[in-house]
This record gives sequence, structure tokens and C-alpha cells, in this order.
Amino acid sequence: DRQSQARWQLLLENALPDCTFVSLDSPAGKQADIALVWGPPAGLLASCARLRLIISLGQGVDHIMHDPDLPEAVPICRLVDPDMAHALSQWVIAVLLDHLRDGPAYRKQAEARIFQPRPQTQTLGLPVAVYGLGAIGSVIAERLAALGFQVLGWAASQKSLPDIACHSGSAGWQYCLQTARAHICILPLTSRTENILDAAAFGQMPEASYFINGGRGRQVVEEDLLSAIQSGQLAGAALDVFRTEPLPQDHAFWSEPRIAIWPHIAARTNPQTASGQVIAAIQSVLAGQRPAHLLNRAKGY
Repeated sequence: DRQSQARWQLLLENALPDCTFVSLDSPAGKQADIALVWGPPAGLLASCARLRLIISLGQGVDHIMHDPDLPEAVPICRLVDPDMAHALSQWVIAVLLDHLRDGPAYRKQAEARIFQPRPQTQTLGLPVAVYGLGAIGSVIAERLAALGFQVLGWAASQKSLPDIACHSGSAGWQYCLQTARAHICILPLTSRTENILDAAAFGQMPEASYFINGGRGRQVVEEDLLSAIQSGQLAGAALDVFRTEPLPQDHAFWSEPRIAIWPHIAARTNPQTASGQVIAAIQSVLAGQRPAHLLNRAKGY
């Protein structure tokens, strides 16, 4: 939005007084050396012939990678901001505990003025799985372990984290699906993770499991998720991301009370905390150096 854009520009102009900041879709923007973007229109980056670096102003890069005209030779820098990991971990913990401690049911009782305790779920040692153990997923896994959960972690390549049972590969994927009672998706969106959470995946989860998605909407086959909840295979879900955003008014999720809908706000980019990395990347390129956190195009993240 314009307010966020103004904050970015002020922070960057103060730190980089020798740089000129222009809109990429302006005539001057076509001569830009560095592009700072979130969700650029297809073809926009290709129209800037002098680009030396593309910087994603968010943790993910799928909003850039889906451009069929994306310049192949221009490196892409992804944002890795500890503040986003902190915020998203708080959201995951909030929605998971709200489910486990019967928050929705107690709110309904309060509306009806019913003062009645419900059986308390035993959460100490409860197995939960975090899918995606990168800069954000690893923080979520560690904080859940500190709360007494038995945390399983899955990543495309084998990881090692204190107090986390880390898994990888097809066998590890199946084990996490079949073992955990809560499933938390923090995966990056790539060709390998699109539609990875489908009827087959939900069917392997223990009955009455809970699903949380803070990754990307296109990783989930939404019709399969809805069916799994309505059949009782899953107890419900908390979703911050969707295949189409904003979520259409006629989407079936709105009518399912066991789905908690959040408008993609679990971890918003904070220019105040993220600008340091962006500034460092720009300075590196201008000095002829390689910036940190460059995208591995083969992996897609």
C-alpha cells in the first residue's frame, strides 16, 4: 500500500542518499539497476533492461517466480527478517492453543451465558509437525518445543535442530503425516510443494487432527481440505493464506465454522526491521559484491 511504500522510501533514502528511487513502471524505472518488488505484474521486470538485482520485499519469492518473462540472468534476493519469524511463530502458537484449549467453544458458551467447563486436552508431549524448517519454520518448531510439545519437523533436505525430531524425504513426510496431531505448513511454494496437501495427505493424518497453513494457499487442495473437515477426518483448520486472495465472498470456507480465516496477516513485512537487509543488499551490488540470501533458482527458494 502507499503508506508502506512511503515508509520504505524514507528509510532507504536516508540510508542511501546517493541513490535515486523511482517507480519501475515509469520511464525512469526502465533504467533501474535494482528492483524492489512485491507481486510485480508479469513482464514488468523484463522491461527493465539494466537490472542487476531483484529484491523481494517479503519472505517468499513465488510472487516473482510465477512471471513467465522473469529475466533469467538477474539474481534475486529474498528477505530473511527475524521479526517476521517472531510474528508468524506467535500466530501459529495463538491459533494452535486456541484450538487445543477450546477457544471457539468457550466463546460460543460466553455468548449464551453458559458457565460450563469442558474436558481439557492433554497437550504435554502432544506430537505436532512443522513442515518447512527454514528461517521461520525453525523458530516455530523451537518455540513449540519450549511449550512442551513433541515437535516433528520436515524439510526437503535433512536438518538438525535442538529438541526437534527432524525428518526429510518421502519416508519422513509420511511419518510426520501419520504421527502428528497438529500439522503446520510453513513450506515455500515451489513446483514440488504446489498441491502437496491433498486428500491423500489429509487421509494419512490421525483422525481429528488440526491443520494450520502459514505457507502458501496453492500448497493446499482446498476442496480436499474442506471434505476432510466435514467428514471428521480433521477437527478443523486455521488458514492465513488461500489460493485466491482476498478470499472470494462465495467461497465455501466462509460457511465452515471449523475453519478460522485470517486475511494473510500472520507475519507482515516490517520496513523498520527489514530495511537493514535491503540496504545491505543494495550496497553489496553497488560495490560489485554478492549480496546475502540470494535465491537458489533450482530449488525455487
